[in-house]
Amino acid sequence: MAKNAKDSGGFGYPFTVEEFQGRLKKVRADMKAAGIDILLVTGPENIYYLSGYRTTGYYVYQALVVPLDGDPQFVVRALEFTNVEALSWITTGYKVEDTESYFEATAACIEKMGGAKARIGFDDGGFFLPAAILDGLRARMTGATFVADGGLVEKSRVVKSPQEIEYIRQASACAVAGLEAGIAHTRAGVSENDLAGETYNALVRAGSEYVGSQPYVVTGKRSALGHATFERQIVQQGDDVFFEVGGCIYRYGGAIMRSVSVGKPSAQFQKAADAVLGALDAVLNAAKPGATSGEVDRAGRSVVEKAGLGDCWHHRTGYSIGIGFPPGWGEGQIMDLKPNDERKLEAGMVFHTVPLLLIPEIGSVGFSETFAITESGCEILTETPRELRVVD
Repeated sequence: MAKNAKDSGGFGYPFTVEEFQGRLKKVRADMKAAGIDILLVTGPENIYYLSGYRTTGYYVYQALVVPLDGDPQFVVRALEFTNVEALSWITTGYKVEDTESYFEATAACIEKMGGAKARIGFDDGGFFLPAAILDGLRARMTGATFVADGGLVEKSRVVKSPQEIEYIRQASACAVAGLEAGIAHTRAGVSENDLAGETYNALVRAGSEYVGSQPYVVTGKRSALGHATFERQIVQQGDDVFFEVGGCIYRYGGAIMRSVSVGKPSAQFQKAADAVLGALDAVLNAAKPGATSGEVDRAGRSVVEKAGLGDCWHHRTGYSIGIGFPPGWGEGQIMDLKPNDERKLEAGMVFHTVPLLLIPEIGSVGFSETFAITESGCEILTETPRELRVVD
């Protein structure tokens, strides 16, 4: 089943076949422990993690069906099977023509694996398993038992390999290149679109692929809206300009956010920036193996609360970052940094920590870093000055 780069038309794989095989072995061990005979993998991130297959065409149903023994089988659109053959170390499966049924292909695949009376695991927390297919399988395979897998593949994804961290490091460098280009062009009179264009151009020129989420570049009070995007607004003197930029290498993301003051910041803006920067430093100092998610969150959140701005912090402190397909680059469904969470950090985990205040009178005030947990602390992967930038 394994191929070398030459066999795959010269495209190669983002990881060695041995690393992919190790992932599959770990998932199968977890399947066995959970009493799952066949796993229906439908999320594009999980399919990619196990196989190397990737496409923008995941707006159409696709699956990787993984038995405890034997070859995993793809069920994908015939058009996309070119990507299976060229990019994946697993090449077996069902090509579904546009005139054919994805349900029938999935059912046939599972039945051929002996699934009529099997325990079949499925992802009940994702967006990519249509109810019509799951309900149809249940109605057809009355002798089978369908089991929510509880994030079984994600369990393997949370701790990254050295090669995964290297891709995140490269993606983070791309994000920084985009950020710095955007900041360099920030001044009164330019539009958000001008800045987004400069950001995106530098991001891609630095080596990034298409990103998990477009760059957030928003000026003024409108940036206090959650996930506001660029909409042709003109930067004014005295504005807060908010940047959040993510890069991507082999679908692995790294992200960074910074706030910029056009002209001397107001006392309120400076106070907020100092609080967020202090919170970010506290989070990074607390992030180490054995620390709990809740402890890291408390370290940063307490700084902002002490400054009297706790009511402006509406979200978690950070989230796992790694594989990302649009519309997001985060892995918050795998692990995040949030209040009262007892889950412990481990070496090899990677996070984007995002202390961010939404202040209606100012806008978004945010500073972030992408970092990897090491044996003794953490390594910052987004390397650029951590400060409020002031431009004329």
